[in-house]
This record gives sequence, structure tokens and C-alpha cells, in this order.
Amino acid sequence: MKGFFKKFEDTMAAIAFAEAGEFETAKEILKEKQSSDNQIQHLRCGAVRTINNLTSMAMLFEKAGKHEIAVEILQEAENMLREIKKNYQKFLSPAMS
Repeated sequence: MKGFFKKFEDTMAAIAFAEAGEFETAKEILKEKQSSDNQIQHLRCGAVRTINNLTSMAMLFEKAGKHEIAVEILQEAENMLREIKKNYQKFLSPAMS
């Protein structure tokens, strides 16, 4: 599961770099060769899929009666989203000043 969260974290970092115009850094993080025009959309779609997968996974654990695990998954997703927001704001703040 840690590998999954690491990939998600890397994707979110790449999104922040790409949206800040640092396309080469984003490509380096992901180790993918994509055009700059499609990169942000690709990263956003990956993030949405990851959040959807986490939500689905939590729902399955909840249905199986594993409430504590479901809560942990959702808390981890919430922490990741907070970190994404913080990083996103950090990368945008120099551009806004």
C-alpha cells in the first residue's frame, strides 16, 4: 500500500510543478515523455482516478465490516489532499506576487 501512496504523492508533486509551468521537472518526477500540452490534463486525470480508487477501496472495507481500515484510508486520502493544496498554493504564491 505504501507504494501506491508514494506513486500518488509523486503524481501530486508533478501536478504542482506542471501547473507552475515547470514541465521538465514534472516529466522528471514521472519519468514519462509527454507533450507539455497534454501533461497537466494527464496528471489531473491520474489524481482523480487515485482519489476515486481510494474512496472505492474505503467503501469496500466499510462493507466488509472493517471500519477502522476504511477510516484510515479516508484519513490518508484527506492528508494527501491537504498536502496537495499546500504544495499547490506554495508553487502558485510566487507567481501571484
